[in-house]
Amino acid sequence: MATSIERSPGRSTLRYVRLMLLVVPLLLVVAIVIYGIANQRIEDSLSSYYLGPARDLFVAMLVTTGVLLVVYTGEELEDFALNLAGFYAMFVAVVPTRLGETLADLPIGEQRRLIFSVQVSVIAVLVVSVVFIWLGFRTSNAPHRALFQSNLTKILGLLSTLLLIAFVLLLLWRTVEGGQFAGVHAGAAFLLIFSMGIAIASHLDHRPLCSMDTSGGKKTHYAILLVLMLLGLTAWPILLALGIEEALFIVEWFEIGLFSYFWYLESRRLWNLAD
Repeated sequence: MATSIERSPGRSTLRYVRLMLLVVPLLLVVAIVIYGIANQRIEDSLSSYYLGPARDLFVAMLVTTGVLLVVYTGEELEDFALNLAGFYAMFVAVVPTRLGETLADLPIGEQRRLIFSVQVSVIAVLVVSVVFIWLGFRTSNAPHRALFQSNLTKILGLLSTLLLIAFVLLLLWRTVEGGQFAGVHAGAAFLLIFSMGIAIASHLDHRPLCSMDTSGGKKTHYAILLVLMLLGLTAWPILLALGIEEALFIVEWFEIGLFSYFWYLESRRLWNLAD
């Protein structure tokens, strides 16, 4: 007979949110595999597929992932970091990579339409984000208390907030400027990884980073994930120096693999916990 936990709608919803964070990237994986087999090549970076046949799935995957990261609720520091990660994922999706190169190949009229569509998307995401933050504070669900857990969380929270402010200012400047949105896509991608790193770090030691132990007895696994994330980022220039053109592509998928393993750990840890 099924237990009350297994019948719990709330628990089932959280289970599927975590599972979707594992499954959604598979959409792009399958598309890239098919694209590679058909064309006998792979692009030099994951973002390069933004401008190719996999564009729709690329955008859909990132927007869906961003929404799921915001919807998912963890301990306060993790929740704060995942909300930021979801926010940045939206701009990785709506602001094309190498937009300047794309615009250069278009007539003036199409350039203006493309820029206007990006401006509308950016403003829409910002407006919805502001409303979401306001509702969070109104319902006392905003994870701002996480920033005062310890000196370490204060530092991480302050750094994250300053980076968020800097990114929003860059975003507003590029939107008003109406040019190539230079630095927005890359900045959002870097901050997405940075925020995910904080979320993973919150499982290392519950005393300075969290009010309770959320390691599930696998603290070492989370520590290894963080180390591997750092190694993956530092490996990119090394691979480029070795003449490997697909260096960024390899690093990006390496990072995605680490994120997927993080959600696997979370799914196992929380699968049968009561609501």
